[in-house]
Amino acid sequence: MATTERTIQHRELSDADLLRESDLFDEAFYLEQNPRLGAQGKDPVTHYLTRGGFNGKDPSAAFSSRAYLKRNPEVAAARINPLVHYLRVGRAEGRSMNPLADDVALIVDSGLFDADYYRHFHPDLPEDADLVRHYLRFGARRGDDPSELFSTTGYQRQNADVAKSGANPLLHYLAFGRHEGRIAPRGKLREPYFDSLFAQQWAHLAPLPVAHLPSVGPRVTVLTDSVGPSSLFGGVGTSIVLAILLANRFGATLRIATRTEAPDPSVVTTLERAAGVRLEGALETAYVPVGGDQELAVADDEILMTTSWWTTRATLGSTVDRSRVLYLLQEDERMFYAFGDERLMCSETLDERGFTVVVNTQRLLDHLGSAGHYPHLADEAIALTPAFPGGLPREGADLGARPEGRRRLFFYSRPENARNLFWRGGTVLSRAVEQGLLDPDEWELHLVGRRTPDLTFPRDTKPLVVEGLDWLAYQDLVRTIDAALVLMDTPHPSYPPLDLAAAGVPVLTNTHGSKQDLSDYSANILTAPSTVDGLLEGMARLLALSDDRAQRAANVRADGIERDWNVSLAPTVDALVERFAGVMRSDDVR
Repeated sequence: MATTERTIQHRELSDADLLRESDLFDEAFYLEQNPRLGAQGKDPVTHYLTRGGFNGKDPSAAFSSRAYLKRNPEVAAARINPLVHYLRVGRAEGRSMNPLADDVALIVDSGLFDADYYRHFHPDLPEDADLVRHYLRFGARRGDDPSELFSTTGYQRQNADVAKSGANPLLHYLAFGRHEGRIAPRGKLREPYFDSLFAQQWAHLAPLPVAHLPSVGPRVTVLTDSVGPSSLFGGVGTSIVLAILLANRFGATLRIATRTEAPDPSVVTTLERAAGVRLEGALETAYVPVGGDQELAVADDEILMTTSWWTTRATLGSTVDRSRVLYLLQEDERMFYAFGDERLMCSETLDERGFTVVVNTQRLLDHLGSAGHYPHLADEAIALTPAFPGGLPREGADLGARPEGRRRLFFYSRPENARNLFWRGGTVLSRAVEQGLLDPDEWELHLVGRRTPDLTFPRDTKPLVVEGLDWLAYQDLVRTIDAALVLMDTPHPSYPPLDLAAAGVPVLTNTHGSKQDLSDYSANILTAPSTVDGLLEGMARLLALSDDRAQRAANVRADGIERDWNVSLAPTVDALVERFAGVMRSDDVR
């Protein structure tokens, strides 16, 4: 036998005798934990010395091989059997023979581990699970908190050296951190405070985080949820057009700030082409995510235009001076909701004072400013008249020859927007097909709106679902339509009836409150009660008008729909320039 082999054999025998004489090696315990050894007739001491100790097998209930090697990495690196090292060296040096048990005892005695709290967040663990050991082996690595008194990830964020070392944050705090004056951050609440739940539920209403700047030169900022090619219809597009014209008058920069997704600045170019306006100054963008800590830099010479009651509420709750807030109110936003918390908070926002409100159309302002609603708006708000440049000019309106094939009926289909009465409109179309009023051999149904479900009307009539159009593509579609059904359960017309009527398309919409007769806009807009029978009667009138192209053209020539944003918004911009002259302090007002 070679000298090296004899030396190893002698050392193994010596170590074996050491283990057999020690109370820390229990042969019966070891065989019980590793039953195949007895069946194979193998010596448990030899197995532990050559394999078991390095594989985390324990020689007795009192000694943890895995924990000893983990706590003493130099022993593991040297490939020294853990119990042999403890008996020959570690015990004399005061090393723990069961570091895991010591860690468990340290945590239990600290009062920073709450078993009920930990089980609350780990309901799938067995009833007899050792929760402290679970936290040590798994929970801490996943960032779980041991109690409301200690935050695992919070301690790591506060102490980069601990995070880098990979040490268990709670053990580090107990063994070193508290003696060094480090802080134990609070863990998450088992049952959060009501205010925390409110903040989570209504994150979009939290005060807008703002950083104040003394001056950046005059600037107009539009604060909205998102701006993209398919989000320029109606309200968002109107807000940007108004902001462009207002920025031009003040010689100001235009900034678009969004809260739910990063803004797409290219849409301004699209909007300029579609609306017939041009931004003369610079364009900036900003993204201030809801629930984040990104601040919106706001200067003293800046107008902040909000586009909804929730962006208004978030802005009014911030440190922005109310005198610089411009709320563009484009619908009776209470009607977005059933009676409840959202409607209540919306109504309270509409009742706030001290800032400028622009209301989209005098008709809507008359409604909102009437008794029983918000009479202060009648005196303080400014009305806005929208324009529809995609339509035909009044003089010499020519609808052109009808294209070959089936005629096209446009249905404004938005099932996720309750005010657009998707189910009532679909019922009316179904009955119209069933009764032969709407012949699918003659008419092609276009359902225009987001998330319209796949469906079939009677007589196996399969409509075409159109969604995701940008503004220019939408205007191109409008010019191909022969008749339209656009429902809006509010006291003022939505934009689609005006878009369509301006292009010579007859439109049927429903009556609501003061919205009874819209012929002052255009005789191409027909109204009917919201009942199924009322709308069916309206459909008959709609289809008859669709056949009378001469009358439709005459209606275009006589309508009151404005085609030029520069003209329609001029009175509004004049009033806003006067209102904000002291805020902007611009020498370049035009």
